[in-house]
Amino acid sequence: MDTKLKIYYSRKPGSEGMIDLHTHLLPDWDDGPESWDEVSRMVEVAAADGETAVCLTPHIFRFSRYQDNQQILEERFQQFYERFGADNRISFFRGAEVFIHPDMVQEIESRHLSVNQSEYVFVEFPSDQVPAGARELFYRLMLAGYTPIISHPERNEFFGRQPEILYDFINRGCLAQLTAGSLVGSFGREVQRRAELFLKHHLVQIMASDAHDYRKRPPVLSRGVEAAARLVGSELAEAMVRQVPEAILNNQIIPELERPTSPLRRGFFFRWFKKK
Repeated sequence: MDTKLKIYYSRKPGSEGMIDLHTHLLPDWDDGPESWDEVSRMVEVAAADGETAVCLTPHIFRFSRYQDNQQILEERFQQFYERFGADNRISFFRGAEVFIHPDMVQEIESRHLSVNQSEYVFVEFPSDQVPAGARELFYRLMLAGYTPIISHPERNEFFGRQPEILYDFINRGCLAQLTAGSLVGSFGREVQRRAELFLKHHLVQIMASDAHDYRKRPPVLSRGVEAAARLVGSELAEAMVRQVPEAILNNQIIPELERPTSPLRRGFFFRWFKKK
């Protein structure tokens, strides 16, 4: 694949700062910011937190306004580029968060919805279930040359009840993205417990902010990294916001991390929740 086609904005992702691979920074498109002023505030928050690369991943097939109109989406990206493309603190890239959909494979290919035109693509499930056809859809997606990144599995009730299903997806070659705020209790204690469980069993490989605004859900990674470091060590925690997302942006194989382990092994899952 021609690397010149992969980078939407001009600068290559750098390893000197953190990389936020999942954000909602396009205004008036989904449930993210409403105005360019709010976007500016979010960019300032990201820069202050030490982020040097940010990927814009607007919702597709869920929460998106204007019936997912591709022309409007392209206009939003272009407007963002005109306003923030020259920012010398942060390199911006484009992608999407694709809600699981029967025509997902064709849409990802035709609309260039993967992260920075790489083989990696964010896929979102409903918050309370994993559709019965998800395994087959992911199989088709992989046959087409894509690697699914499951968005925030810790916020999915089904994965919470049956974490072995997430383990199965990861063993089949999928990746998963943990939301930094989940580890510090921003989504409640139950979600925090799941986040800790998935992290300890190496079922998540990427940490991102999933930012939607600059106050309640800001583009902040540092607090999540600190919480993760206490659970799995600083080296692995840092890799989730540096080496792994950088490899994804550059369409490279991600660095080898700890192997995933089953949350049900030796009854760990039940003992872990009993302690809580």
